[in-house]
Amino acid sequence: MKNEFKTEIVETKQPIKIYGIIFGILYLLANFYLFLYDKENQNIYLKYLSLIILLFGAYFIFGESFKKPKVVGIFKITEKYISINLDGIENKIGIKEIESIFLKYMGYGSLTTHSIYGNKNYLKILKKNGENYNFEILLRDKKMKNEFKNVLNNIEINEKFNFTKINNSKTEF
Repeated sequence: MKNEFKTEIVETKQPIKIYGIIFGILYLLANFYLFLYDKENQNIYLKYLSLIILLFGAYFIFGESFKKPKVVGIFKITEKYISINLDGIENKIGIKEIESIFLKYMGYGSLTTHSIYGNKNYLKILKKNGENYNFEILLRDKKMKNEFKNVLNNIEINEKFNFTKINNSKTEF
């Protein structure tokens, strides 16, 4: 059996922190105004504005997990090489050329995690000549995670591989 794993290299949008802080404050104020403030003294326009803010909040809390991340390339690992195809340019790295490979593991995609498409799993590959590659890969489900794990355990890159769990990861690697 030939050990091989293939997945997508993706790019997810990073939220702008200042907008998140402002929207979070507005969200808290809207909740306060709708549910804690005296109902008889509420302005009808502020009440509808607060309701709109709550609906936008629900979209950002639940709807963001249904957005598919932008695919920018393909990552493939075999017994002899690692192939990184970014924007149509393919780089093949021999296993013997690799100094280390490091995975920041968040989890795989499911309805109970942040995204149904896969979470932010960052892979860093450092070559012996000092060149390095940093990118985000998708692990769509538990089966795909186990395939990746099996490939890493069965080839000679195992001694060069290391990983860490991101703090809010709910699944083991």
